[in-house]
Amino acid sequence: MALIGWVETETDLAEWRDALGLDPDDLARYLQAAYEQCAAYAPALAEGAEIPARYTLAQVMQARALYRSVLAGSGDQIGPDGMAVTVYPMDRVVKGLLRPRTGRPVVL
Repeated sequence: MALIGWVETETDLAEWRDALGLDPDDLARYLQAAYEQCAAYAPALAEGAEIPARYTLAQVMQARALYRSVLAGSGDQIGPDGMAVTVYPMDRVVKGLLRPRTGRPVVL
């Protein structure tokens, strides 16, 4: 078992099935890069605080996006069928996991 950022590689990769087929060094590189991006965007956790599940999920989703961007290349295509994939620097879903919006009171 390896902990990379907020992700435990043995238990936290269910949302990214392709991760199991990656070379362990490549997987670690994607997870580390995603952790650095997510940690820079997310509010800092208190020392010793439990890692929220949404942080772990955001790191996995961002690592998967980074992996897909490398696969897609300059033509934004993956696989022999040429399926188009649009890649974003950090998806708004990932950002929402790291910094959830809170409701604001509305005066009518």
